[in-house]
Amino acid sequence: MVHRCRWAVNVGRWNPTPEEWKQCTACVQSEETERVSKFVFQRDAQLALAGRLLMRAALVQATGASSGALRLARTQRGRPVLLAGQATAPLDFNVSHQGCFAVFVMDSCPIGVDVMQLTRPCGKDVSDFFFTMRRQFTEREWQRITSAGDESQQLMLFYRHWCLKESFIKAIGDGLAFGLQRLEFVAGILPSTVGFCLMCAVCCDLS
Repeated sequence: MVHRCRWAVNVGRWNPTPEEWKQCTACVQSEETERVSKFVFQRDAQLALAGRLLMRAALVQATGASSGALRLARTQRGRPVLLAGQATAPLDFNVSHQGCFAVFVMDSCPIGVDVMQLTRPCGKDVSDFFFTMRRQFTEREWQRITSAGDESQQLMLFYRHWCLKESFIKAIGDGLAFGLQRLEFVAGILPSTVGFCLMCAVCCDLS
């Protein structure tokens, strides 16, 4: 049986009481609670915890185990993985969070996910921001991005390509050391506006 899910949760209006927060953190491993507690801003901690709760909910459905029985570890690059022997079929998953959204994906093949809030770069003109990020894209990608229309459309396409690249390297587990400029995606503008969040997931066949 193949277990697949693509979940996105808006936690923008989630304001847990201290007791609710305690109940939520009790649902994840102590190591994960410690990681969540290291976030400086409460909103970031809430996003991180929401991602971990999504992860546990999905894995409970996929494995049939109780949440308390699930044991997760992390790779050397910090990617969460299910310890061996807890799933009866190949299972890969990934989580991301930014803005108001925590997102989670799961599949039988290597999979990665990224989410970005579609906002203008803080403290920079779009042209300066693009100049800094240009080297992460191929010539054809950059041509599509910079010829997309007005600045809002260009930012949308930039973020979409960035999410796809991040999702791919998260799927293969190599991190930014892989080199984003080695990847090329063909993506178009989505019907959205600056201020929304963009989620991209990439599932890879590495056989």
